[in-house]
Amino acid sequence: MITINSIIGNLYHDSNLRKRYEEMSSQSLCESIRINRMEAQRVRMRKRSSKGTDIALTTTPGTRLRHGDVLMAGNDKMITIELEPENLAVVEVKDNLHEHDAVQVPVTIGHAIGNLHRPIKLEGRKIYFPIQTDSEIEMFKKIFGRLLDHLEITQAKMVFEPEEGTDVHEH
Repeated sequence: MITINSIIGNLYHDSNLRKRYEEMSSQSLCESIRINRMEAQRVRMRKRSSKGTDIALTTTPGTRLRHGDVLMAGNDKMITIELEPENLAVVEVKDNLHEHDAVQVPVTIGHAIGNLHRPIKLEGRKIYFPIQTDSEIEMFKKIFGRLLDHLEITQAKMVFEPEEGTDVHEH
């Protein structure tokens, strides 16, 4: 068993680590630990990597594992974190908002998502948040009914990492 106590860096934020990962990956020297978003908050866990390596992970309280985090980078092995994709609702605000809608639409969206205690991710005019069932898309279309001229609500399955400070408890 390998014990890991810290994160070296992240493939998506460190170009040197990314280059090293690509080189090692081409030689089949990379492995990953696949976890879900809730496990990413745990400070202790034991997992098997994609190649069967037994790993004990112990991090300091407050550490959150991210997609692409590098846990080990030796000469013959690199171990990374891979977050599992999850079902998300995607609310896109169209650019047809009039001045009188500029406050009402985003506040109404934020109020509804906040009442359900969902963490969010913002990218441009899109708001991503986790859903538990496909039927929730229809529920949000009903909730936002009078705003649908200004919104497009779709579903996606992807790795979700909430905005800092918005990952609250979920219902």
